[in-house]
Amino acid sequence: MSPGGRRPGNQDTRDDIIQAAKRIFATGGYDKTSLRAVAREAGVDAALVHHYFDGKSDLFIAAMALPFDPRQVPGPAGPGLHGPELSGAFLVEGFLTMWDLAEGTGSSFASCAGAMAASPQVADAMREFLAERVWSRLPRREGEDEATAAIRRGLVSTQLIGLAFTRYLTRLPPISTATPAEIGRWAGPTLHRYWADPLPS
Repeated sequence: MSPGGRRPGNQDTRDDIIQAAKRIFATGGYDKTSLRAVAREAGVDAALVHHYFDGKSDLFIAAMALPFDPRQVPGPAGPGLHGPELSGAFLVEGFLTMWDLAEGTGSSFASCAGAMAASPQVADAMREFLAERVWSRLPRREGEDEATAAIRRGLVSTQLIGLAFTRYLTRLPPISTATPAEIGRWAGPTLHRYWADPLPS
């Protein structure tokens, strides 16, 4: 036992921190959770949390068993893209490709969706995480207020989550059998319209 009663790091410490984080995120949400609170719950020194995880977002990804950092998914105006179809297609393809790679790993879309469906607190934590990690980093259209930007975020989310639900849970062909690139070409223009075109008043 280290000074102050905190356990030193060992091969089980990382898993203990993840389990503690799951409990804290589920009760307090993402915004209100601190790394110090997780350390107290795990019975370790706060420095050990920083040793194993690169900040709160990295810890949340591990606690939720997410297969990737959402910031790795190409944005609707990603670099090197030209034209509305390509930008929307690129986002869909990147999103589904990463979830495809997670199938069978214990970090599948179905397992994450199940956790959020079972616990409103987990769903709240996921929403707060995405707001900080993804939506806050995307540029807002010039002159557009936050309410309109929120509508755009919601519309894009309905498409991405709907495609994932159809592909991985209901497994409805051809969405369940087509490649991410094919689905991107089909759904990409709709995503781009939600993100970039004027919204009806």
